[in-house]
Amino acid sequence: MVNKSLFNRAVLISVLVLPALLYLFFVYGQSEVFFQTLDYVGPEEVVEVDGTLDTVAYRIPNFELYDVDSNVVSRASLDSSIYVLSFFFATCPTICPAMNFHLNEIEKRFKGYDQFKLVSITVDPTKDTPVKLKQYQQERNYSTSKWTFLTGNQEAIYELAIGVYLNAFEDQTAEGGFLHSTSVVLVDWDGHIRSRSDDLGNIVGSYDVLEVTQLNNLEDDIKVLIAEYERDKHNAKDE
Repeated sequence: MVNKSLFNRAVLISVLVLPALLYLFFVYGQSEVFFQTLDYVGPEEVVEVDGTLDTVAYRIPNFELYDVDSNVVSRASLDSSIYVLSFFFATCPTICPAMNFHLNEIEKRFKGYDQFKLVSITVDPTKDTPVKLKQYQQERNYSTSKWTFLTGNQEAIYELAIGVYLNAFEDQTAEGGFLHSTSVVLVDWDGHIRSRSDDLGNIVGSYDVLEVTQLNNLEDDIKVLIAEYERDKHNAKDE
């Protein structure tokens, strides 16, 4: 009975202490990556606040698309989330399986962090209905809580791709009839695209998930955003 009691106490302490340790690791970890901040991608926008003009970082365009349960998903509904945004289509015979394999590995690494998500948008919404995407997700055992698959109006989807600096369009000469980027963008909790800069100071903007180095950079930069989010949340509580 004593051993069982000690075991239960150890489990309870682990449950209470580990989240705090992880928080400190993300925010105050020794690796320099956790002290960096990411750049904002896109041109600054001029807005009027209380009669005064101010500049703010570029936000991805507003959109309204549908998930696998036909629920509306918008930029606003994703606020407070950190997410990787990508384009694909369910019948893609070439790059999509590899892209989603790597994205699935990314999701597994951050599955314990509720604010992190994957958002994948089909470029073939005519075939990729909510029912079709749900089947696609279930057959591959992709997370239903962390990975959102979206469909909707084709023109709106292609305009959104332009708005996040990725490619997505119909091309009958391509295998499967569509072309889209193998790159993804990292979006913060306010709808800003975030990215590191290269050694020359140029903002990278996106991450090619079929390139090992860029995939590793994406994983590191997700950690940077998580640290920034938790730090800001912590500071807000102290104000």
